[in-house]
Amino acid sequence: MPRPCPFCSGQVADRICPDCKRDATAPRRVCRKCGGMSPTNEQECCHCGVAIKSELRWKIPLIIGLFLAAITLSIILQLATN
Repeated sequence: MPRPCPFCSGQVADRICPDCKRDATAPRRVCRKCGGMSPTNEQECCHCGVAIKSELRWKIPLIIGLFLAAITLSIILQLATN
């Protein structure tokens, strides 16, 4: 049974949309400018063309910093108990 493509609203009977040629089951995100759905692997919105920034840009340094802080705290606590 055909269903609407989340990216172009074309009718998709299988995985690949015959209109926009995108995988209709691919992970997607909402564009902050136009509100349209775009695949997460594309660098710009497929509706308005605005560049989409990576959501991991700020998370990766934060995770690394927290990991290093945890290791440092663990070493300090280990030295303090000896």
